[in-house]
Amino acid sequence: MAKTRRLENNFILLHIRENIAVYSAVTILFILGVTGGALAVRRLDSGQINELNSILGNFRDYLSVDKPLNQAAILKRSLLQNGLFILLLWLCGSFAPGFIPAAALVFYRGFTIGFTVGFLARRSALGGIIFALAAVLPQNLLFVPATIAAGVFSFSASLLLLDRRLQHRRLPYRSFFPEYTLAIFLAALFLVAGSLAEALITPVFMRAAVPFIQ
Repeated sequence: MAKTRRLENNFILLHIRENIAVYSAVTILFILGVTGGALAVRRLDSGQINELNSILGNFRDYLSVDKPLNQAAILKRSLLQNGLFILLLWLCGSFAPGFIPAAALVFYRGFTIGFTVGFLARRSALGGIIFALAAVLPQNLLFVPATIAAGVFSFSASLLLLDRRLQHRRLPYRSFFPEYTLAIFLAALFLVAGSLAEALITPVFMRAAVPFIQ
């Protein structure tokens, strides 16, 4: 058992070392997305801010009521969103220039997190940060590494297809697509686990953090 785990760890480390440039690029894209989302909050006009404040106020009031949340609906929505996201990334890795839309998907994923945290922090300062952490941290402990890994798989597959096309070399599709699909599927499992955390754990944290946001 210990030997098997060492082999798995060595395989993961070898994979990261061989694709360190792609991992760096995808991670930077994600961080740029988070930064862009946080900065976008500053560009909101008063009407948009009032609308978001109204939505947040209604949601805060809903959380304050001692009634069970519809966790099944939260899970369904999260699974649909993440399912669409991972499917699009898989499709991006299935054709040569697919790394371009894959980059946009990774950036957008980071943007949504940055915007959420940035808005809540601006809305209620420290209390907003505490509430934002409660709202985004549990599921994103799984979503973020899964997003980066899936982005790397999609990037690598797309760049490999592009390289083979430029060099006029045939790709062994029978082995390439099953391996690529398996890698994306493993990342999808982490997204499913994150969706479960979003439906079962995050609401508990958010209710506990409601008193911090005014």
